[in-house]
Amino acid sequence: MRWFSKGIISLALAALLTGCVGNDQYRTSYEPCNVAQQGAECRKSSLEQNDEYLLGFVEFDDQGWFWDRKQANVLIDRLLEKDALESGLLMVVYVHGWRHNASFDDDNVASFRETLKRIYSYEHLASQSEGRPERKVAGIYVGWRGLSANVEPFRTLSFWDRKNTADKVGHGALTDLLVQLEEVQFSHLKVYDETKSRLAQTKLIIVGHSFGGEMVYSALSQILVDRFSGDAESPQTFGDLVILVNPAFEASRFTPLHDLAGVRKWYADGQLPLVAIFTSETDQATKTAFPVGRTLSTLFEKYRPDDGKQKQADRHAVGHFEPYRTHELRPRPEAEAAPPQATETPEKKVADLRTAKSLRQQWIDLSSRNGWSLDLGNARLTHLGKSLPRNPLYVVAVDKQIIDGHGDIWNERFIDFMRQFILFTTIVEE
Repeated sequence: MRWFSKGIISLALAALLTGCVGNDQYRTSYEPCNVAQQGAECRKSSLEQNDEYLLGFVEFDDQGWFWDRKQANVLIDRLLEKDALESGLLMVVYVHGWRHNASFDDDNVASFRETLKRIYSYEHLASQSEGRPERKVAGIYVGWRGLSANVEPFRTLSFWDRKNTADKVGHGALTDLLVQLEEVQFSHLKVYDETKSRLAQTKLIIVGHSFGGEMVYSALSQILVDRFSGDAESPQTFGDLVILVNPAFEASRFTPLHDLAGVRKWYADGQLPLVAIFTSETDQATKTAFPVGRTLSTLFEKYRPDDGKQKQADRHAVGHFEPYRTHELRPRPEAEAAPPQATETPEKKVADLRTAKSLRQQWIDLSSRNGWSLDLGNARLTHLGKSLPRNPLYVVAVDKQIIDGHGDIWNERFIDFMRQFILFTTIVEE
């Protein structure tokens, strides 16, 4: 019997060790590699480039340290080169979540490449129609060991362990990287101010998914609080827009920012969103698994003896905490039955750009009304009347037809919405 027990334990340990994903740096070469021409030969390169975009990888270990600061240095130097300064940049940072990493074949890496191609195609058309230089597209992929096990049930059970790791990364060198990227943006804007030309403005969008959303919020939360509570007439964000999709962090950590937004009694006409949180109503990882884990880890926490709101905020993910929800995203009624369009024709891109240019005026007209709705792509974004109409902090409940579950963030319906959402916030003002 003892031999049998030892055998079972040995088999379990063997399965665990076999299924473990190594704590390694994937991108160890710092020479640019043309992925369109060389394909998988670029798997070790921290700089993938082609005629459409530049994609830089910056990786962090389980303790939140840079695997090699040179990755960030090489990327920043490239973003500050003369050609980028002259044309301007569209910078998009993507911080992946659970079950992913920076390997060449990771499906998040592949999807991010496709997203950068789309951004380039829209920028190419926009620059032609506006008679300005074409901004270069730069993607920054933040890699960490979100995938720590390949074998079930260890792959699923890694959810809580990876949350702890994401927390370390978010409080580690990630803030350093993001601040450097914002300084790149400031350097570009300074050049435009000196030349009196603002036709090609450099933009910076930060996107975090799942535990990547937790990492982004951990890295930027204090900066966001400081800027939101500053003396400026309008609240300031980090870069141009921070987007968190199915973020896996507790609502209580969002409370300081949420409360500051409630203190303000007025926002300027056309106040654009600054921080937008999108959570699928069917995301069971943050809706079910997350509160179970938080309940176990907070058993001995002390809370105010009131209506239980503080305890619930500490145990539920921000997107599923009802008191903080400000908006909902649902399919437009006329588009609900229509299949998502994966192919973008030139005509559709031109139409999207025209729509983006008109959306700002619509925003000014609509956003002063409580309970406003705005159509973006095939989705309808509706203010729930629980915050000031122009409050720039969005906590959005997303219908399952737009994002179904935790990992469905590349759903064509959601991508179609995000295209318009980002376009109208970043369209160049003449």
